Amino acid sequence: MAKAKRSQRWKDLERATAKALGGNRILRGSDFSKSEPDVDIEDMPRLKVDCKAHKRFAHHTLLQEVKEKYCKRKNDIPILVTKHEHQVGACVTISLDFFSELLEEWYQSLEDISGEW
Repeated sequence: MAKAKRSQRWKDLERATAKALGGNRILRGSDFSKSEPDVDIEDMPRLKVDCKAHKRFAHHTLLQEVKEKYCKRKNDIPILVTKHEHQVGACVTISLDFFSELLEEWYQSLEDISGEW
């Protein structure tokens, strides 16, 4: 794949992620020495969102296997929990669309509780 297409792919992923999560893409120009996440979600400063676009990820294959094996209904949601040897804690992999839905429901619950957000 040409370098320009690879560069465009990760930029597109950052834009789509920012839009899905209600955040803003952090632009660094050509200064990659800055250590900042790719997306900032103003209402949730503790979330540090980094986007990686590669041809393949092992956990994507595993998540797809969960979907194919267990998600029989249209609204079933695959969730992958992984942990490697000696790792403290585990990691959860879900789709960006589902994460976006979770955030939207969370925002809505805050509005319902406080009357504003």
